[in-house]
Amino acid sequence: MAVTKIHPIKTTLKKAIDYICNGDKTDDEIYVTTHLCSREKAHKEFELTKKQFKSRTKTLAHHLIQSFVPEEVSFEEAHQVGIELCEKILEGKYEYVLATHIDKDDIHNHIIFNSIDIDEGKVYHSYYGSYMNIRSQSDRLCREHNLSVIDPETQREINEIKRRKFVSWHDWNEDKKGSSYKSRLQFDIDRVIQKAINWEHFLKIMEQYGYEIKFGKYIAFKQKNQQRFTRVKTIGDNYTEEKIKERIRNKDKEIGELVDKTKYGNQDWVVHTNMQVASKILLKIRDKGFTSMEALEKGIQKISFQKNELKQEFDKLSWEQKRIKEVVKHIQICISKREHYQGYRKNPNDKIYMMMNRKDIEAYQKSYEEIDIFLKQFPHLKDIVLEGLKKKSSKNLFRKLNQHSKDLGLKQERIARQHDSLMEEFTELKHLKNNMDDYLGREEKSEKKPRESILKQIKDIGEEGRERKLPKNRGVER
Repeated sequence: MAVTKIHPIKTTLKKAIDYICNGDKTDDEIYVTTHLCSREKAHKEFELTKKQFKSRTKTLAHHLIQSFVPEEVSFEEAHQVGIELCEKILEGKYEYVLATHIDKDDIHNHIIFNSIDIDEGKVYHSYYGSYMNIRSQSDRLCREHNLSVIDPETQREINEIKRRKFVSWHDWNEDKKGSSYKSRLQFDIDRVIQKAINWEHFLKIMEQYGYEIKFGKYIAFKQKNQQRFTRVKTIGDNYTEEKIKERIRNKDKEIGELVDKTKYGNQDWVVHTNMQVASKILLKIRDKGFTSMEALEKGIQKISFQKNELKQEFDKLSWEQKRIKEVVKHIQICISKREHYQGYRKNPNDKIYMMMNRKDIEAYQKSYEEIDIFLKQFPHLKDIVLEGLKKKSSKNLFRKLNQHSKDLGLKQERIARQHDSLMEEFTELKHLKNNMDDYLGREEKSEKKPRESILKQIKDIGEEGRERKLPKNRGVER
């Protein structure tokens, strides 16, 4: 799903524009687009527009950020969605600079636009209504590009969470209990999957465990002491109906999840479950050929690097396909206007001829400039294009370009299969590493406080258990 946020810029406009256009983040500014202004002097042009209308607004510009789900969108498509979003919300009336950052997995657009329009000098008012319009347009564009958006049901849940953000201690405690219900449901689903033969058997065992089941668009479960049903899709991607069915079919490969002691206290089933899961994780890591956690981490980094290389290669092929579609239009113009341009070249001083054929001559020149840019970007197509331009008919040239574009598509399919395979392996190894980190109490770099080792938790539980077994009336013998 694309996520949007906006904030005003009241100082250092040039610095903000330079930052979003950074060549390292935009592939040497390939993914930078401007409207009604230039890239280098946009901040001055924004200011001149304000002076022209004698605007008194203290807001220099607005900075809109549109983020996409990692691995879901290509560089070119993200940039195109950004352009279309600008067209919808700014309607061509505002100067803007659009930059797509592609240096990280989370591709996102930065849009800096003037705080007043160029037609009447009207100030752009950023408030709840304008933001909802941005979000609505962004969601609509995502649907058109087959990108994910927030569905209405999920949105209602988000709104409910926001509504309950500031509540009484009692309500907060009830919410806390609700989250523990979800954790317990996760645990029960995990262990029932290991016992179930098929989906029907799974549902039967869940009922035996005291769960009431509600069927509908999303299956939901409720224990006797719960007030509301819990939809399984809300407790994690690994717990949707489709995923549970898949896990039942492949339960021999199922490892399970570690249980956090802090949620359930010192219960024997927590200790037993964590020991079993940790043992399976360790065996799985060794089966993958890693003899240490350091080796596993290096393996994950290697796959991540390979995955990113494939993605970059895929995006380059997508960019070439897009540019071929664009240049075909200019080739058609050059072929159709070639006689007019050749007549001009033979008699460049013939003012009457120029006056009668100016539009055709200028159209040829402009399209030829675009073709020249294309050939500099893709020199391996230079001979095909230039040879085709010399001939009267463009059919053979278009046939060759079309075939080349199809070949690029076949390469993309091979890359996509390789990427999917690496992504599956990466996800599995990352999951193993995260679980083993939890078990060993390894501190993540992003965390300020070290997590308590589950291994230590088990030891603590064991010591407490031994203390409970000592007779209460036994004293020291003298």
